[in-house]
Amino acid sequence: MRQWVALDRVARPSYLHLFLSLLGGAWGCSSGPAPIAPEGLPALLRATVTEWVEDYVPSHPLRYDLRWTYQTQQGRTRGRAAVRLAPPDSIRFDYRAPFGRSGAAVIIGDDVLWARPEADVEDLIPIAPLFWAALGIPRSPPPGALISGRAEPDQRVWRYTTRERALTYVATTHSSHTLKAEMSYAGRIVGTANVALARETGLPLRARMLFPPTATLFAITVEAIDTVSTVDPAIWKAP
Repeated sequence: MRQWVALDRVARPSYLHLFLSLLGGAWGCSSGPAPIAPEGLPALLRATVTEWVEDYVPSHPLRYDLRWTYQTQQGRTRGRAAVRLAPPDSIRFDYRAPFGRSGAAVIIGDDVLWARPEADVEDLIPIAPLFWAALGIPRSPPPGALISGRAEPDQRVWRYTTRERALTYVATTHSSHTLKAEMSYAGRIVGTANVALARETGLPLRARMLFPPTATLFAITVEAIDTVSTVDPAIWKAP
């Protein structure tokens, strides 16, 4: 089955390393937007949030054809990408950028199995949860995390807090279907994702990833989604 969806535009990468490497100097900066959820959320059972997360995980492999835009204060770059998703936790990301540049990466959960160019690996790891969110999939709580949140009539809010970071999600279903994610270190917001979801399928239509410390915006728009019956094991191997 092939599903065509409307697209939106925003942002600038020249290739994966360029937009991810900007995050390297971001962790110590203090400026940023208001949090997407309040502090002091009540404790939440792991089983409850696990059930919420499972609602977003596709039941079968998918291929997304994307357009991306990457924007900083210096300019904007656009390109295309293909994302192959094997539930529950594996992504192969292939992208094309201007001037013949291209690259690929495989993400397993929050870990990067490999990336080409190789320099992309360390830069990709810090934002893996936000990349998952941009595809409409919140991550499960990591081992040992403090879990908090609450359910309201038209939205769910939940947060995972560890010594290293806090990861917060807000999902709404009333007037529009959206998923928001926010990642912070030492109380400072270093990245957010805002995703519009299709009401009928829950699959992503478009997403904006913002990295406030560097005023960097990365956006994707979904042009097509293919249901894949099988996944070739070769796609997980580094080229």
